[in-house]
Amino acid sequence: MKFSAALHRRLHWLNLPGALLVALLQRTPVVRVAASAANTALVSPVSQILKAAATTLGAVGAVHSMAGATVLVPSTPGPAAGTVGVAFPTIAFTVSGAQTAPASYTIGGSVPPGLTFKALGSTATGVTTGIINASTLQLSGTPTAAGQFVISLKAWEGTNGTATSSTFSYTVNIANPAPTITTQPGNVTVSVGGTVILSAAAAGSPTPTFQWFKGIAPNSTLISGATSSAYVISIATTADAGSYTLVATNSLGSATSNAATVTVTGGVTAPPAFTVLPVSLTAAAGNTAVFNSVATNSATYQWRKNGVAIPGATAAGLTFNSLTTANTGIYEVVATNILGSVTSPAVTLVVTGPLIARLSNLSVRTTLAANQILTVGLTMSGGNKAVLVRAAGPGLGALGVPGTMADPRLDLLSAASPPVQIAANDNWGDPAADVPAVSAAIAATGAFPFLTTTSLDAALVRFINGGHTVQVSGPAAGNLIVEAYDTGTANTPRLTNISARNLVGTGDDVLIAGFTVAGSGTKNLLIRAAGPSLAAFGVPGTLVDPKLVLRNSDQVIVAENDTYAAALVPVFASVGAFAFVPGAKDAALIVSLPPGGYTVIVSGADGGTGNAIIEVYELP
Repeated sequence: MKFSAALHRRLHWLNLPGALLVALLQRTPVVRVAASAANTALVSPVSQILKAAATTLGAVGAVHSMAGATVLVPSTPGPAAGTVGVAFPTIAFTVSGAQTAPASYTIGGSVPPGLTFKALGSTATGVTTGIINASTLQLSGTPTAAGQFVISLKAWEGTNGTATSSTFSYTVNIANPAPTITTQPGNVTVSVGGTVILSAAAAGSPTPTFQWFKGIAPNSTLISGATSSAYVISIATTADAGSYTLVATNSLGSATSNAATVTVTGGVTAPPAFTVLPVSLTAAAGNTAVFNSVATNSATYQWRKNGVAIPGATAAGLTFNSLTTANTGIYEVVATNILGSVTSPAVTLVVTGPLIARLSNLSVRTTLAANQILTVGLTMSGGNKAVLVRAAGPGLGALGVPGTMADPRLDLLSAASPPVQIAANDNWGDPAADVPAVSAAIAATGAFPFLTTTSLDAALVRFINGGHTVQVSGPAAGNLIVEAYDTGTANTPRLTNISARNLVGTGDDVLIAGFTVAGSGTKNLLIRAAGPSLAAFGVPGTLVDPKLVLRNSDQVIVAENDTYAAALVPVFASVGAFAFVPGAKDAALIVSLPPGGYTVIVSGADGGTGNAIIEVYELP
C-alpha cells in the first residue's frame, strides 16, 4: 500500500508504528477519519487514544444493523472508574468492524453527573443526551455524584441519527473520595501562658470527622475533645510543647496531616503557691489591722469579703487604717497567674465596738403537720427582761395567708436538762388577766395586732434571764408564725442568741426565719445553719448539705454560704455555740449589720430535705 506525502505527514503526527497503523486502517474506520483530519490530530492526544483503542478491539459487542460486524472501541475498557471531585480521564469512543464509519451518535442511558459527551477534540460544550455528529466521541469532565452509571451509545452511519445503526452500552463507576488534607497545620512558637492555635483543613465525601493527636504515630496520644479542624490551647505551658497531627476520617478512609511543632518558651512554669497566709484578727473599732499574704510564681492578688471581691484590694496584703464594725467578716485572697489560681484559707476579722445595737426580735413562719413541734431558742444576757412570745395562726389568716393553723399552742421551757415548763398558752385571751400585758407588749413592739380576744392564737409575756426554749404545735396542720420580741429599749439586758429548729423541705417549705437589729451603728453577728452536725446530738433525719442565704428587708442578698470556713471554729467557741463536726457541710458566716429587718433562708444545697437549725449569735 502506498501513501501520499500529506498522509505521511499526518502519520508522523500520529506517531504510530507502520504495522499497527496498517492494521488499524484495515479494521477501524475512525483511523481513516483521523488520518484525514489534521486539525483534530493537532489538538487531541489521538495517537494515545488510538493506541489504547487498538488494544481493546473486540472488547465491547453490540446489537447492530450497520454493514458488517461492529464493536464499540473505548480508549479505556469498561467499566471505567472515577472519583467525585477528581477530573475524569478523557475516554474516546469509536466503532470498529463496519464497512462505513459512523457519522453520528445518539447519547442515552445514564451519564454520570458532571461528565459530558462531545466530538473528539471539540471545544464545544458537551451534552448528556441527544445526537452528536462525529465519527469519534469523547467523555470527559469532573464527576459530582457517586454511583454506577450505564451509558447507551447508538452509532449511526448517517448524520443526525440517520441510516443504519448499532447500539452499545458502557459502564462507569464513580466513587466518593477518601479524605485528603487540603491545608497543613503550621509550626507555632509561644511564651508560657500564650495562646496556641493549630489549624488544618481536609476534603472528602462523606464529610470527614477530625481528631488531633499529640506526638507522631505510632507513639501519638489522642487529645480528648479535640475534634474540630482547629485545636486551641488557651494558656500554654511547657508541657504543651511537642508535635501535633490532625487525622481526617470518613467511611472510605483517613488522612493524616503533616506534624506541626509547638514550641513553648520562658514565662512562669507553675500556678501560684502561698508561702505566707493571712490569720484571723479581732480588733477594736478605730484601730489598724493588716492581713498579710505572699504567693510565688508572679502572682496577682484579689481579696474577697464574704465571697465577694473587694474593689481595689489587689495587693498581697490588706490593710485597714481605721477599723469600723462594718469591716467584720470572712476574708480570703485569691492569687492568680497565667497558669491558674489558688485561694487562701478563709480568715475572720471581728471589729469590736460600743454596745449601741441589739437583736430585738425573732420570727419564724412555717407549715407544721398535726402535732409537729417547732422549736425556737432565746438567750437573754445581762439580767431579766420581759419577752413577748406569740404563735399566730388565725391572726395570720386575717392578713390573707391561706391554710393557717386553726389552734396553735405554745410552751415556754427553761434551758435546764431536762427542760422545765415555765409557762404555756393555748388561746391568748385566756386567762383574761394576761390580756392587758400581752396587748401592751404587742403595741410597744409594733407586732401586728390580733383582731379579737377570742381568736385561738397563742401569746404570753414573761421575764426571762438566760437560755429558754419555746415549743409550738397544734392538733391540726397549717401555716403559722412564731415570734419572740424584746419588749424593752435598753441594750442591757438584751437578746444575744436566737434560733429556730424545724424540718426543711423544698419550694415554699424551706426554713425561713426573720430577725431585727435595733438601735444605732451596726451589730456583729454570727449566723449558722446546722444540719449534719445535729446528728451528733441524736437528731434524726438531718439536712445533709444546708445552704444559708441572708437577705435585707428589700430582699437583696447580703451574704450567703454553703459550707462553713474552718477559720470560724474559734468564733463558734467564743460565743458558746456547739462545735460543728469536722468536714461536715454545715453553713455559717459572720456579718456586721445596720439596724433593720433581715431574713435567713435555709434550704438543701443539693435539693435535699431534713431537720436543721438556724442560729443567730451576737458577736463582740
